Amino acid sequence: MKDGKWLEPRYTNKEIFDKDYVKLDLSGMEVKCPGCKNPVSLNRKTTTLKSAGWCKQCNRAVNV
Repeated sequence: MKDGKWLEPRYTNKEIFDKDYVKLDLSGMEVKCPGCKNPVSLNRKTTTLKSAGWCKQCNRAVNV
């Protein structure tokens, strides 16, 4: 499993993240959260197909 990185710019809450990453991708890969090291599924995409996920424990967006 790859190590993830914090998504920049930092999203202050999940609602704003969900508005920017509107498409669901249930086949997204998993990465390790850079903070808590828990697996995070990259299950959201932008309209330009950039993938990211949300770490519930750290309350931050993660990408590759």
